[in-house]
Amino acid sequence: MFKKFNNISALFLNLFLITAVSFAQKADPHPRLFASSQDRSELRSKIENEDWAKASYEAVVAEIDPYVNRHVTDPEWIISRLAMYWKAGEHYTQCYIKGQDWDYGEGNAPIPTVRLPGMRKWNDYVNVPLEDRIPYNETGDMLGISRSKADKTPVKIPYKESGHMIRQNNMEILKLAEKSAFLYYMTQDEKYAKFSADIFWTWILGTYYMQPPLDPEASAGGPGGYEPGGILGYYDYEVIHDDRQIPMAITYDFLYDYLNAHPHKHLKAINKTTVDVSSEVFKRFIEIGLVRGGKKGNWNVNRYKNILGSMLVLESNSFYKDGKGREYYIPFYTEKSGDHYAGLPEIMANYNTETGLWPESPGYASGMIPTVLEMGLQLYKSGVNTLAGNPIIEKAALANLGWLDARGNLVVFGDMRGGAFNMSAFESLLTYSTWNGDAKTAKTMATVIKKNIENGQYDRNKSHWQDIIFNQALPESGSELPYHRSAYSKFHRHMILRNGNDEENGLMFTLYGGRYQSHLAENGLAMQFYGKGWALAPDASAYESYWSKDAGYHRGITGSNTILPGYKKGEITVNAMDPKTADDGFYNTVVTSKNVSFADVSADEKRRVVAMIRTSETSGYYVDVFRSDQDDNDFIHHNLGHQVTLKNTKDVPLEVKPVNDLGTEYDKNYSFFKNQRKVKYTDDFNATWDINTVSPELHVNMWMQGQENRELYVVAAPPTTLRADITPGQINKSPQTTPTLIVRQNGINAKSHPFVSVFESFETGQKSIQKISKVGQFDDLAALKIESKNSTQIICSAIDTNKDYKPTKEITFKGTFGVVSEKQGKFEYLYLGKGTVLQHGNYKIEAVDDAVSAELKYENGSYFYSSDKPVRIQLNNGQAKAFPAGYNIEIK
Repeated sequence: MFKKFNNISALFLNLFLITAVSFAQKADPHPRLFASSQDRSELRSKIENEDWAKASYEAVVAEIDPYVNRHVTDPEWIISRLAMYWKAGEHYTQCYIKGQDWDYGEGNAPIPTVRLPGMRKWNDYVNVPLEDRIPYNETGDMLGISRSKADKTPVKIPYKESGHMIRQNNMEILKLAEKSAFLYYMTQDEKYAKFSADIFWTWILGTYYMQPPLDPEASAGGPGGYEPGGILGYYDYEVIHDDRQIPMAITYDFLYDYLNAHPHKHLKAINKTTVDVSSEVFKRFIEIGLVRGGKKGNWNVNRYKNILGSMLVLESNSFYKDGKGREYYIPFYTEKSGDHYAGLPEIMANYNTETGLWPESPGYASGMIPTVLEMGLQLYKSGVNTLAGNPIIEKAALANLGWLDARGNLVVFGDMRGGAFNMSAFESLLTYSTWNGDAKTAKTMATVIKKNIENGQYDRNKSHWQDIIFNQALPESGSELPYHRSAYSKFHRHMILRNGNDEENGLMFTLYGGRYQSHLAENGLAMQFYGKGWALAPDASAYESYWSKDAGYHRGITGSNTILPGYKKGEITVNAMDPKTADDGFYNTVVTSKNVSFADVSADEKRRVVAMIRTSETSGYYVDVFRSDQDDNDFIHHNLGHQVTLKNTKDVPLEVKPVNDLGTEYDKNYSFFKNQRKVKYTDDFNATWDINTVSPELHVNMWMQGQENRELYVVAAPPTTLRADITPGQINKSPQTTPTLIVRQNGINAKSHPFVSVFESFETGQKSIQKISKVGQFDDLAALKIESKNSTQIICSAIDTNKDYKPTKEITFKGTFGVVSEKQGKFEYLYLGKGTVLQHGNYKIEAVDDAVSAELKYENGSYFYSSDKPVRIQLNNGQAKAFPAGYNIEIK
């Protein structure tokens, strides 16, 4: 697999290098960023003996070899595809920004300079394949393919409208150089070095002649140049996207000796060495990176991710006239904080000590701890241990498991796309614990990694080249991932409740309030529920960027499952929750009922109760009672499916007729609802969404209790996602629309006349619920009878917990939430959620003092109870007896 060393050739090369690199200063050995020369034999052994490492290495070779082999005979091909200021007389050395986009350039360097991206904003286009790009492109106009349109014919996008296409074009090519440099390190075959070096020289010299952009009107928050403030990077509009230095620092490190032995001819003209030019460019990235972007949130962490490699490939302080080398810069991450940056101690302090969570939406938060860990491994290789003495790091990595659904995808809320969690956090912790002989942590990390391999969310055979170096052989591991029935983060105003954690039969819902900033959203009091491991009632997230016309829809309240108008953001009150999370933690520690979970949350004028009821190992449903203390309300429910069908309770379709608009619009983003159809209907009804791109087909049925003054609208909402992996059969992926139901209730207060719904997901022929009916007539109690194939429940949800209710003559209820369940006409269980009394016939649960969350069940011929406080229990034809708090205790 590897080219063997030729000892004589190596000797002559070393002698040449001694002559060629005779600096007045003494340089330290390279490579050292990821691996040293001494690590090569051990790494070769890993690739030979570990199947995942071998497969991953061979994949890198297969990707790079065609480019490298072509470069041998056609060295201009890859270079010509870099986005540069190629035009003679327009090798700009100074770019100007206006309105956060490129305005114009000045100056003319002796060689082509690297083209600045044309815009800060995103656009709808991706680059055509590398083979089809315009060589020596003098205009910067890019050939692009639309992300959202079905028509994938390439079109020419003007430079000033090219979004991130310039950035992505160059990054793609620079990463090819990085991978080829790694292969040179492994094989010592100079064809890899030549390919990487030609790209490196074009970029490093083309960047060397560029001064950081100026922003005369301070549209990006500062004047630009070398002045502090604002968000500009050295070579990008956002310091967090100033990342082309990353592959170039790596390439420089792996090719250090080769680059010095084969200096670019232009260096002689300017009387500079390889190290002079490279250090100057890397220092510019570092210096500007430390004074831009602010010191809070993911911007701060991602800034360090970009500049750390640039720091570590520098020589020691004594090498430079200004005394600024590795030892000077590293403490700016490991120890220091300043006006514009916050080092590692402040970064770690940003994690919630109770939950282990970062205070941003999951898509951003989940990326922080992998980044900290990856930087930690690189620093460790340089003799600086930032991972020791930081227990919050492991807690933060494991906390992200609480945000994963049964398929291993992150829940979607706020600014994020969803998808699988980055396994690199667990790989990095496995590496670090292996290096330090911590077998216990290594076993935990191996368990997480193996489970994600088993469920198809992670393929170790497709590891990146860095992972081939750092990742370790998997040790003995456990068999189960950490699993909790509930998780709640007060900061995020977000809770997850589960029943089972397998994708086939697990149940799960999320309920959350709105929050402005921190990449969270003004989404009202929103809910999502799951079936077959998918978020079937999703939060929309298909906007291309913050500047997209539809971003307000996806990032705001109209893309969520909630009620408008009214509450969008602000504090929430958890009136009741079971299983309840620990006061000082993210998860629950006890479980009252294996069948019932619920949450009751208030926010301003809204109050929502969502319950999850399991009726067998393979079936269950969700109950939603949504109150809104105002007279006019739109209940909006987005659901995955090809279409939604409305029917009455006798299975007769309701006739929905096209209308020109929605009449009332409670939010400007109602304009994104298209193909509106309407029917006035005040009785109970069913709405069914069908997903027929999977086999067996998947369905969601929503039953809603009737109410006066109702109009039902069926609309085509924007797509649910841009991703191909978070909806079954890629249903409702852009450009598909999402079938959505709006239930409008005018002139009738929804606090006393709530929206009461029951949702069930099922595969064709597997529907369990047979009949749903309202029980009793109350303003402050919602009561339903739900009859399924396996059992029947009476559900009670009250907002006055000091009142005795009798929804039927056999039932007495006083509390927040209650369930009476029978199987085949016989007692199965009573469940009382934060209440004082629940009685059905001769069976009774009653609080001794304070309200309890308790269950009495009959199972395998015996009675059992669970309760968080002392409780009195009466069995059939028996006397009530007091019992202490406890869980799943047999009554004898």
